[in-house]
Amino acid sequence: MKFTSIKEEIDYSKKRYKLKKDIEELLTGKNYINYESNTVADYDSEYYEKTQINSSETVKLINGNGSISILSSDITTNLLNDLIPNWEKEYSVKLFYYGKIFNRVNNKIKEIRQMGAECIGVDTLDSDKEILDLLISIMGKYSSEYIIEIGTSEYLKGILNEFYLDEKEYSTILGFINKKNKEDLIKYMKKFEKNEIREIITNIIDMKGSVEEVLSKVNNYYVNNKMKKGLDELKEINRYLKNNGLDQKNIICDLSMTSSLNYYSGLMFKSFYKESNKEIIKGGRYDIDYDGYGDVIPAIGFSIEIDELLRNLYKRRKI
Repeated sequence: MKFTSIKEEIDYSKKRYKLKKDIEELLTGKNYINYESNTVADYDSEYYEKTQINSSETVKLINGNGSISILSSDITTNLLNDLIPNWEKEYSVKLFYYGKIFNRVNNKIKEIRQMGAECIGVDTLDSDKEILDLLISIMGKYSSEYIIEIGTSEYLKGILNEFYLDEKEYSTILGFINKKNKEDLIKYMKKFEKNEIREIITNIIDMKGSVEEVLSKVNNYYVNNKMKKGLDELKEINRYLKNNGLDQKNIICDLSMTSSLNYYSGLMFKSFYKESNKEIIKGGRYDIDYDGYGDVIPAIGFSIEIDELLRNLYKRRKI
């Protein structure tokens, strides 16, 4: 935001503070605890490797001993870097945070204010429902004209696993799906014409609508165990929405959602206000293998772009 006077700038800062406190109240009402992670982390941390953060966008610092540190480009990763080494089996915690992340864009350092919540160690289905409920509460608090897109990483990963793709093929197919480029996707998939489930990938861009509509569309397609896991998650979400009388007109299911596919391990989502095409909230499930021997910590969370939310509300005179 650009300001024409000091009064306008201070007024904007006051509104941002109130917005943060409003969201805090929603989170503390669900027993989330505030947590402050470190801003600086070791670049060779295993959690940074797992999240596949784009190295060209990170802000790096050279330490006196020649080792590399990184300014936080993802608060969730820093939070996990702090907590997981000391994690105790059967422990669970619900956290929220507020801080800044730093990205390098066109050789300039960009600061982004971010707020978010993480539900770690809590039963998978319970935390999926709770996070979705929080998402609806936050978006609906400021306008009824919002869209929440939900998907599942497991369905698309399950399909792609059937093709034994190399890295280039994998990224090319994801690129077409991400851009909703069905024409080029169909052309590219001709090289896999011997694979009987090729049709599922070429039609996945059209698998969008209400959760019920999408589940109906995939009903007659081949399903392996990973795909079934993803569909079962969506069926449970659909039951939850219905049983709790939650209005589904703002919720769109999109099985072609590709956001950080390798990072997520289940439900994924992003939300917008109808007047804007920029994401306000995004996140999903990212279960953690924390000992290397199959012990998995269930984890799901989201981040809110606070300045983007405030800009949107300010522009529409909602705040």
